[in-house]
Amino acid sequence: MAVSPNIEVFNQVAARTFVRLYEAFPSPIDLDPGLIGMDVVLEEKYAPDSAHHNSLVGSTSDTIQYLIDESFIRLTGGAQDLSFRGFQGAVLTSKGFSLLQLTPESVDTSVDRRSYFERLKTATATGTKVVATEAIGALIARLLAAG
Repeated sequence: MAVSPNIEVFNQVAARTFVRLYEAFPSPIDLDPGLIGMDVVLEEKYAPDSAHHNSLVGSTSDTIQYLIDESFIRLTGGAQDLSFRGFQGAVLTSKGFSLLQLTPESVDTSVDRRSYFERLKTATATGTKVVATEAIGALIARLLAAG
């Protein structure tokens, strides 16, 4: 069964967001939805008129906001730059950080035994949407189940 474009886009944006936050942890960083969306477009080579591209235009901020609302990301207080159109002072919560360090449990030795973070980093580095969708799909299912 094919994954819908909006779910693929959600998976790709969430994966890139988690990787950036994990690599910066525990320091807060600013997340620019436009730059994250552009990374996805360039790596996946989406045509400007494709369903994936159209979904990215409207949902990159929504994906990050969803991760905040589900308590995987926290926005730190402090001085805000009102000219910045993104999420300032974003950092993984203990819940998000802990879950990214988990290794999927399985008795099947053929299952990828790397942590979710390592799997996401590989998926986002390769620019292969099938790999990213599979990796983040498993992670999101785990995160939502734990939430």
